[in-house]
Amino acid sequence: MPHPHTAEVISDVLHDVLLDWRIERKVSTVTLDNCTTNDNLMDKMQDKMPLSSLMLNGRLMHMRCAAHIINLIVKDGLSVMVEGIDRVRESVMFWTATPKRHERFEKAVAQENLKYDKKIALDVKTRWNSTYLMLSTALEYIPVFDRLATREKLCAPFRPSADDWKFARQLCDRLEMFYDITELLSGTKYVTANLFFPKVCGIYLAISKWQTSNIPKVEEMSALMKEKFLKYWKDTHGLMAIATVLDPRYKLQFLNAMFEQIYGHTWFNEVKKVRDLLYDLVLEYQGSMEGVGTTDGVGTSSNNSSSSTVGSGDKAVVDIFDRYLSSQPIVSTTYVRTELDLYLEEPLWPRTTDLDIIHWWQYAGMKYPTLRNIAQDILAIPVTTVASESVFSTSGRIISPSRSRLAPKMVEALMCMQAWSRAEMLGIYAGFCFTFMVALFSLIHDNTNLLILFDLGPESPVMNALLTCLDDEEEEMVLPLYLF
Repeated sequence: MPHPHTAEVISDVLHDVLLDWRIERKVSTVTLDNCTTNDNLMDKMQDKMPLSSLMLNGRLMHMRCAAHIINLIVKDGLSVMVEGIDRVRESVMFWTATPKRHERFEKAVAQENLKYDKKIALDVKTRWNSTYLMLSTALEYIPVFDRLATREKLCAPFRPSADDWKFARQLCDRLEMFYDITELLSGTKYVTANLFFPKVCGIYLAISKWQTSNIPKVEEMSALMKEKFLKYWKDTHGLMAIATVLDPRYKLQFLNAMFEQIYGHTWFNEVKKVRDLLYDLVLEYQGSMEGVGTTDGVGTSSNNSSSSTVGSGDKAVVDIFDRYLSSQPIVSTTYVRTELDLYLEEPLWPRTTDLDIIHWWQYAGMKYPTLRNIAQDILAIPVTTVASESVFSTSGRIISPSRSRLAPKMVEALMCMQAWSRAEMLGIYAGFCFTFMVALFSLIHDNTNLLILFDLGPESPVMNALLTCLDDEEEEMVLPLYLF
């Protein structure tokens, strides 16, 4: 991309790419990090994109990266907590400084009859997730650190006290929630849009609870986190609230329960904003469809289902939701004007983690054609940029010092093979993989003979031989022969 990387330059390049791929009318949202350049970029893109193809004329186009928001929240809170773990960090630094010291630490673990399943590692101060991993690992070996500190005089000045370890555990327990949520929302093999809102509500409730912990540093940390949370909450809750409404386990009841806790006496107005936004989407999508989903004479009733399988970090959210459902009377209706009303009035599905929401809308959602089209676009939104950023860092793992002579086409072929292998596509499309492998070998050796391959798994001899050859392109490739 040419310099400078301003909003104007980025928007021109992005628009050219969309035109080149002929997908300029298939874009609904763009997930980006939080920075002024990206905000300006979205304004520029709305001027370039055909507004008729965007949801609500581009009002929902900008989706802010959830992982980046969580990162900003944690970094603000962690700024007042890092001093309390200095001695723990220095101890980890000491025992990982040299291989010999690390070997002594490993022997001490065995002497304490502990398993050394996780190796201690120093964190990067600018990355809170590495601080969490450092603390979570170090806390498993407290007896080892104490044992070695009594024998090693150099450790005496920064030997962690009992209060240090207690404080480290307090911090680790709080970081664990953010770490687990970031991992969950960064997934690529399942829908994440409907998971965002419940998890973010859990963050808000946890931060509010920490403000009454009677631990000064924790209270100060939670105040900073809450300030940052509220700054970005208004930018994300509308679109992601709709994704939650489209989850048959939650619908509007979940918003009613959570907004009452977050907004207090004004919660009804906030729920109405989300509902009106969803009605606007329904009208827009119905305008592009031949029929309008309506029904009458349908009797339905609400369901107070409490079946759930949740993690400990979501307990407060689930308890509030259950209390709200139990307080609501069983209401029957004899007339539903639109398919949205019908969907909202029907009973909630049991809250189980194994519900495939895409499968549900594909089959059970057939009676809601307009909502199904909306769900198809909303639920496809990635709530983080982790997956895309990981793609751009792939080149550093492939073009290493020992593979610096690879041609561009070979690098592209390796990246595709890696992605297909991880997605378990190689075993499914064996015939395609056979053609691809033959073509790939031909790129390396012009006189490659025809090979009939059968085993194409990531650990197969064929793959190992391929990667070994790519390490040194001058090495003669010897491949095993597999017959069908």
